[in-house]
Amino acid sequence: MMKRLTYILPVLGLLLLLAGSCTVQNTNQTVETDSILDAYWTLVSLEGQDVQRPQNTQTAFIRFEEGKTSVHGFTGCNRFFGKYELNGQNLALSGLGSTRMACPDMDQENQLLDILSRVDSYRISGEVLTLYANETAVATFMAGTEESIDNDARQGGVIKY
Repeated sequence: MMKRLTYILPVLGLLLLLAGSCTVQNTNQTVETDSILDAYWTLVSLEGQDVQRPQNTQTAFIRFEEGKTSVHGFTGCNRFFGKYELNGQNLALSGLGSTRMACPDMDQENQLLDILSRVDSYRISGEVLTLYANETAVATFMAGTEESIDNDARQGGVIKY
C-alpha cells in the first residue's frame, strides 16, 4: 500500500501543478473603443440594410487617422481616401477619391461613397459606430483591428455581427 502511495502522490501533485498553470486566451479580435480615431471600422449596414459581401472579396472598412485628419478605407472593391474634420459629434468628410478597378457589382461601393460624402455626425455605442446624415442613420460599422480584417479576408466568409 505504501509503495502505491509513493507513486500516486507525485503524479497527483504534477497533475495539480499542470492544471493550475493552464490559461485560456481570448481570441476575440474586437476592440472596445470610445473614439472614432485609429480603429478599423468594418462595414455592417448601409441605410438600414445589412451588407452582403460577395464571395472572395475583402471586408469594407473605414479608418480615421489620429493627428493626420486623413480618412481611408476599402469599399469591398476599391480603396478610398480623403480628409475628415471632427468637432464634438460632428463629422465631415471631404476630398473623397478612390481607385477605380472594375468590379462585378459596383452598386454597394457607389452607395457607400455617396453616403460618406453626406455624413455630418456620428455616435459610438460600445463597439458600434453609426454615421448620420441629417439626423438619419446611414451607415453602421463594427470596431475591429487590421488583423481581424486580414483574417476575415483570408477566410473568405461573410461577417456576422
